[in-house]
Amino acid sequence: MTEDPFEKLLTDRLKPSRTALLVVDVQNDFCDSQGAFAKKSANLSHVEKAVEHLIFLIDRCRQFTVPIIFVRTIHSAWTDSRSWLGRFGGTGREYLVCRQGSWGAEFYMVEPLECDCVVTKHRFSGFSRTDLDLVLRSRGIETLLVSGVVTNVCVETTARDAFNLDYDVILVEDCCGAYFSDEHTSTLNNIRKYFGLVADSRTLVRIMEKPG
Repeated sequence: MTEDPFEKLLTDRLKPSRTALLVVDVQNDFCDSQGAFAKKSANLSHVEKAVEHLIFLIDRCRQFTVPIIFVRTIHSAWTDSRSWLGRFGGTGREYLVCRQGSWGAEFYMVEPLECDCVVTKHRFSGFSRTDLDLVLRSRGIETLLVSGVVTNVCVETTARDAFNLDYDVILVEDCCGAYFSDEHTSTLNNIRKYFGLVADSRTLVRIMEKPG
């Protein structure tokens, strides 16, 4: 039987020793019903389902010894620039999320192990003035499985920057969550057309389970 071309492409890129899972912003303020965005009436249903799938993927990546990097947002008065507070159409001051040392900044339903890496960012992209690129290149990583929240903001911005830094990007569609379904879908289309591949977690796990 002839192998599906897309699956062959995924197989070629999914080498555990050269692949890492990025988990972006799975934190209380973005995901929990008591978090900052829920209090602003954000719909968390898609985010919650994405985290369920992500827990499954994290477990399988540990089995295949795929490195896992948790990228978290931390904000404080030291990083609150005028332009940053002016985001969201000038209402950024109303979204003081993931403040340093707060419950909102803690991880939601996931927990890094000692063998995992935690990268702290202060802007949308996991690569913006962080050591993420250094960490990945030090481990010889070429392919990134990108997951987390929210799909159309921090996840997409991180994926775009990864592509521009010459990583092979695979957006894990069912392990990314957004507050609006159309914004999630828009990112999938953007990544698929211009920045990388899009696949679901079970397809990726099935490929990683193949012998050899």
